Amino acid sequence: MSWKIGMPNLGHTMEEGTVSQWLKAVGDAVAKGEVIAVVESDKASFDIESPADGTLLAIHAHAGAVVPVGDAMGLVGAAAEMDKAAAIQATADLVAHSSRSDVPPNPREGHPVAPAARQMRGRITPAARVLAEELGIDWQEVEGTGEDNMVTRDDVRAHARATSSSAAPTPSWATAMSSATPLSPMRRAIAAATERAWQTVPHVALQSHADVSDLLAASGRSLTAAITRACALALCEHPAFNGWLADNAFTHAQHADIALAVSTPAGLVTAVVTNADGRSMAEIGIEIAKLAAQARTGTLDGAKMTGASFTVSSLGRWGVDAFSPIIAAPQVAILGAGRINRVAREGPGGTVRFASEICLTLVFDHRSNDGVAAAEFLASIVGYLEQPKRLEII
Repeated sequence: MSWKIGMPNLGHTMEEGTVSQWLKAVGDAVAKGEVIAVVESDKASFDIESPADGTLLAIHAHAGAVVPVGDAMGLVGAAAEMDKAAAIQATADLVAHSSRSDVPPNPREGHPVAPAARQMRGRITPAARVLAEELGIDWQEVEGTGEDNMVTRDDVRAHARATSSSAAPTPSWATAMSSATPLSPMRRAIAAATERAWQTVPHVALQSHADVSDLLAASGRSLTAAITRACALALCEHPAFNGWLADNAFTHAQHADIALAVSTPAGLVTAVVTNADGRSMAEIGIEIAKLAAQARTGTLDGAKMTGASFTVSSLGRWGVDAFSPIIAAPQVAILGAGRINRVAREGPGGTVRFASEICLTLVFDHRSNDGVAAAEFLASIVGYLEQPKRLEII
């Protein structure tokens, strides 16, 4: 029996990963759970562990290869299967070599490329694909000059100039877009995940305000830690919001693992406070500070960026009063926290007092929960923040 070493899904924004290095060679003995390779996503590096005891029978994707999520990078199995695995690998290498050798001649050498052969090429850089779409060009009509006939941005521009005499004038916006800077890999991943979530998840937003005057008055209180702790305790009371919805089934999380959105120079990343329902306020505060520092310096471990069952996003420090964040599917809810405002409130006997209030926006997936359940969940979060002594209950 053999086990596939697949490219793991290391986050909702990940569609493919790059093999960074193999720590074992074909034929080496491996143990279940032993780190045998390292892969990189758009945001971090991850260790790949052996799925079983045995021998590394084959490596299908060598260092530098880009592999879609779920596809095989290698194979682990019994040593007796080495010969069979070697034969399969040799066949795969032969097919790959044949595909490369069958690339049609370059038309610039006087040999026209047949339409069917051009379809076989099917290679274009991401930046060139974006430019072709912006200019309304069928990139399969473009002759590539890059490595292995790869179509580049320059090829797309050259094709556009060559056909401009017979085509309609290029719109001014398209001309400007031809020199646009392509999105970074992280930004593209975030954009793709956001688009999928927005198109597939029915977002519903509920708002409420929490009086955090007592919370702020207590020395040593961290607002972010308090919100994280309040959400964790509220999730324990309302478990229908603590987990993941996929394939028409909801999976309950065993603990409240809260993801915090952290802004970095490279883009937005999430840092996960695990088991927030079982940690004290002080412990959560220390963990948040450590995670935020690692995220901003690019040293955050990949395992600390995935697996959250709920997300908290705050824009208060940027002067935002309220906002509706987008759910990090397959999670089913997210909390948006605004800035603290001083507001006048009526006190006993018609007196006026000033309170520190924060606006909280709960956005939930209407497929998994209804409005009343969401309102009760949000009320629980508010209750914990307004009664800070309850936050210390373990």
